[in-house]
Amino acid sequence: MAKSLKIAGMERWPDYRRGSLTISQILTSQVDSCSFAIKGTKPLEGSEVIIEDSALTEPRLFAGTIDRVELVNYKAPLVWKVDCQDYTLQMDKKLVVETYLGWSADAIVRDILLKYCPGFSAAGVASGAPAIESTGTEFNYKMPSECMKWLCDYIGWQWYVDYYKVVHFFDPAQMGTVAPMTLQPGGRFSNFKVSIDHQGLRNRIYVLGGSMLSDPQTIEWKADGAARIWVLPWVPNECSLQVGGTVQNVGVEGVDEEDVKDYLVNLGDGYLRCSADTDTPESGVTISLTARQSIDVITVVDDLASQASIAALEGGDGVYEHYIKDDTLITIEAAEAAGNADLRQWANPKTSGSFITAVPGWEPGQVVSIELPERGVNAVFLVQKVTISLSEAGLWIYTIEYGGRLLGIADFLKALVSAQQKKKMNDTMLIHKFVYGTEAIAIKDALLTAGRNRPWLVEGCASGAVMIGG
Repeated sequence: MAKSLKIAGMERWPDYRRGSLTISQILTSQVDSCSFAIKGTKPLEGSEVIIEDSALTEPRLFAGTIDRVELVNYKAPLVWKVDCQDYTLQMDKKLVVETYLGWSADAIVRDILLKYCPGFSAAGVASGAPAIESTGTEFNYKMPSECMKWLCDYIGWQWYVDYYKVVHFFDPAQMGTVAPMTLQPGGRFSNFKVSIDHQGLRNRIYVLGGSMLSDPQTIEWKADGAARIWVLPWVPNECSLQVGGTVQNVGVEGVDEEDVKDYLVNLGDGYLRCSADTDTPESGVTISLTARQSIDVITVVDDLASQASIAALEGGDGVYEHYIKDDTLITIEAAEAAGNADLRQWANPKTSGSFITAVPGWEPGQVVSIELPERGVNAVFLVQKVTISLSEAGLWIYTIEYGGRLLGIADFLKALVSAQQKKKMNDTMLIHKFVYGTEAIAIKDALLTAGRNRPWLVEGCASGAVMIGG
C-alpha cells in the first residue's frame, strides 16, 4: 500500500475515513497540525502519528502526536476525529534550567537538545551562529521551544523540528529553496488569488537614536596674559590639553583633586580654567583642547528601488516617509541597520495570495516565482503555508499561501544592531537547579581475622594455666 497512517506504530489506513485528512505546514517554528477521522478503536491522546505515501519523492507528509480525540459518530462503527500537532510538544517535556556565558547560539541549542530533549537530533543545527554574552535568567525553568525562540529573537535566526525529530536552527538568509514549479499562464494550478495592500508602506526612514561621541575635535584659544578661564562651546569628553605645545595634566572640576592637575574642565558651567598652582599662560600662547563631542545619532535610509516602483505606479517621487526613535541606538551603523531592517519589511506593498495545485513537493520557506503579468503579478514570493488534503479519489491536493515579505527578515537585520545597543539586563538572580538521581548504599558483613600460632594459652584460670590445641 502506497499510503500509510500509523498510530502508535499500528497501521490504521484501512480505518481512515475518505476526505477527512488535512495537513497544515507552516513556516519555520510555527507548529504544524493535522486532522483526520478514523473508525474503530479509539486512538489515545499522546500517541505518535506518522502519515506517509511511498509514491512521493519525500514520502513523509506528517509526523507528530495526538493532542485531541473526539467521537463524531456514535453508531457502529464508531468514528473518531483526531487532531494532531508536530513533535514540538514532545520536545517540551522537560524544562531547561541553565545559564550560558559567551556560548555561541548554535552551541547552546546543541547543549539543550543533549540534556533536555532525548530522542531529538541536532543534525540540523547550523554552525557559525553569533555568540550570546549571557542568557542571564532567561532559561530559568523554560521549555526548550521557548529557549529556541529567545535565541532566535536575539540573533535573528529561525528554528523548527522536522518530521524525523531533527531540530533545524539556521540563518534565515539561507532560506529559499526553489519551489517545484513556476506559475505561468496555462500552468497546473487553479483558484489563483492575490491581494496587494499599501497600508504601512514606507521607503524612506529617519532614524533618531541616542547619542554618540564624535571624532576628536580641537578647540583653540590665544592667551592674553591675564585670562585664567576660557568658555567651552560644548561639553567635552576624553580631553587632552596642550599649552604652548606642552602637554598639560587636565582633569574634571569636582571630580579630580586640583593640586594634582594643571587645568580643570567644568562640565556643568562649560569652561576650562587654570588650577590654583598653575601660572597664567603668557600672552600669545596657544591653548589647544582636544576632545570628543556628544552628538545625536540621526540618519536616513532610502529604498530607491521601491521609490522608483511606486513613482511609476502613482506618479510623483514615490517617497513614503517614516521615522524610528530608539535611544538604544548609539552608533550610526546601528541606526542604519535598524532603518534597513524596517525598510526590508515595509518598503514594498504587502502582497499575499494563494492557489491550488496537484504538483507535489511543496514546503513552507520555498521561493515561488509567479509570472502572471495579466493578473498584475510578476515577482518572487515566499511560500508561507502549505495545506495538504487528500481527495476522495486519492489525489493529494496542495493549497499554497504565499507572501511578499520574508517572515523574520527584519529580525535578521536587527541582529546587526543588537551588538551595538545598550542592553538592559535583568538583575542578577541565582538559578537553582535540582538534579535528581538514585543514591546507592551498600551494606555487607566483614569478617576480620588475625592469624595465631598454636599453642593458645588462656590465663587467669582458677586451676592454673590451661593449654588448648597444644
